[in-house]
Amino acid sequence: MSRRSTVFAILLIFLLIDLGTLKGAQVKQAIPIVQKSETEDLAEGRPVMWEEPVDLESRDLFYGIGGKKGEPDPSARYRFIERNTSGNSEKIVVEDDRDRQWTIKFGPEARPETTASRIVWAVGYHADQDYFVKRAHIEGRGGFDVWDVRFERDNDGFKKVDRWAWQSNVFKGTRDLDGLRVLMALLNNFDLKTANNKIARPSKKKSSEPTRLIYYVNDLGATLGTTGAWYTNLPILGEIPTGTKGNVKDYADSKFFDNIGGGKVVFHSNRRRAKRAMIGVTIDNARWMGNLLARLSDKQLEDAFRAGGFDEQETAIYIRTIRSRTRRLQELK
Repeated sequence: MSRRSTVFAILLIFLLIDLGTLKGAQVKQAIPIVQKSETEDLAEGRPVMWEEPVDLESRDLFYGIGGKKGEPDPSARYRFIERNTSGNSEKIVVEDDRDRQWTIKFGPEARPETTASRIVWAVGYHADQDYFVKRAHIEGRGGFDVWDVRFERDNDGFKKVDRWAWQSNVFKGTRDLDGLRVLMALLNNFDLKTANNKIARPSKKKSSEPTRLIYYVNDLGATLGTTGAWYTNLPILGEIPTGTKGNVKDYADSKFFDNIGGGKVVFHSNRRRAKRAMIGVTIDNARWMGNLLARLSDKQLEDAFRAGGFDEQETAIYIRTIRSRTRRLQELK
């Protein structure tokens, strides 16, 4: 081999080594942008159900967790995307002119879900960004108006990871879970099932921060009415969803406790599934939640019901009933 051939061969070897190194560096750079799977999130995340509401007395219950900045503009242009076939209520997905996606829910759940989300969030639990809207226009499908509906923000900064069950979860036996059960009893939520419970994580976080897995109730529509007809407490008919939603008379006339004893509170519900979900609440934890609720002002509660589109007379009755239930929780011994 000539000297020229030898030099060329050596240069070729160094070139191949450099290319291999560059390729390896490119692979290493690509690794950090790979997103974690939901399974990895569940394995590595830190479960959170309740966080101390240090600003409880000043929380804005008219606009809720999303604030005024997050509310939908009734006069904005909304583009129809698709129907949402989950659950029993009719729902559609739309997008506004700020690229925000919303799920619009029709029917009797629109008002109570908005109000219930405010109360749950007020005392330290996560909630979706729900807003009651009297009227909005939807473009697409020929164009149409929607009336008295609930707008729920979809791309709200959180990503769904999984669902959780009332009878089996990482918070079993904790004050946090008992407090959430008390709230469901307070609101007469008769649709307590896994499909209505969500585990979510923030869409963005600093790489040095642990992933927070937030456990919460994402469907609060079956509230603020009665928990069902008397016959739904029978074994065969126990799962029939016969309760009312957002009916102030039914709510005011409904029973709160079934029994108190052995250090536990048994909350009333005519639906067997809901009753099972609320079993085992300790008196201490029920009283703790009562004390949190008692810190809410009448103005805050008025705002919560006003946000749900309830009138002054309905709001007054609701607040009177909630105050009565709150005192009963505080007086538990």
